[in-house]
Amino acid sequence: MNAAIPTTRTRHVASVFIRAFLSRKTIGPTLAYLGTVMKDFFFLQFSVKFGLKEIPIINVDHPLDRTVPFTPGLVTVYLDFVAFWIRPLDYIGSRFGRKKQAEYTAAFLRIVRRCYQDAARVYRFRMTTTQRPAYYKGHFRIIHMFDPHYLCVPSLHVIIVVLAYTFYRKAFAELGMPQDEAAILNRELFDGAVAITETVLYIKQHSVNCIPAALYAMTRITPEEVTPSEVVRFIGTLFESSATVEKKDVLAIREHILDMYESLFLQGCHDDNWITPLQRWLNAYAAAGFLN
Repeated sequence: MNAAIPTTRTRHVASVFIRAFLSRKTIGPTLAYLGTVMKDFFFLQFSVKFGLKEIPIINVDHPLDRTVPFTPGLVTVYLDFVAFWIRPLDYIGSRFGRKKQAEYTAAFLRIVRRCYQDAARVYRFRMTTTQRPAYYKGHFRIIHMFDPHYLCVPSLHVIIVVLAYTFYRKAFAELGMPQDEAAILNRELFDGAVAITETVLYIKQHSVNCIPAALYAMTRITPEEVTPSEVVRFIGTLFESSATVEKKDVLAIREHILDMYESLFLQGCHDDNWITPLQRWLNAYAAAGFLN
């Protein structure tokens, strides 16, 4: 191990991306993942935007959203969610060899593809949106151009970052990484996942309703890694160091996220999939008068 403090922040994304197309072990999962993103994220939204499909769109805003101030300067953190899960693969490659990198690249791509596919089952039932500020400076031009903003519940942003920190925590253990090194990296990835999750509210891409839906999804997709106790730990750190959200509002946001998560989780105990409880929640929200 290098004497320097271990970190994934300085690792490269491009090299992982290029290697994913050059390895027989990863080319299939890479193409399948990219195809799913195009089909179940971009094409799905734009087909509704341009009237090629008709799917009801529900506004999922919540009064607590207003307690988190619009903070456009955090958009770069929000946009880091893809690089966030790719950089650790480069770390694994430099630390344990390119064969191990390919192995974990393929594994991550398979499971993140499933996340997109499962979430799309919810989106095809009901699409969801929130009110976004009419702010089009810098990166926000790209966001508004390529994201029609119809896929809010569950938040794929939150799903992916939670998947990432729990996936690599397990990977580091499987690889036999020394405990002190793994502890530093795990803390870095956990904190990064929390920070990116917070930004979905700070830049108004999601509602407080979108976060518990994503956390619930992960307890069903990867139940061994994302346990209810892990979810409670995650929720308990949200906005912990915020200087702009009042403490009473932080507590209210956490309470709402936890309550909705627990409700979905308990309902889901009687279902053989995680989609059905969310469908019931969406129907109830629409019935309450939030259907656009």
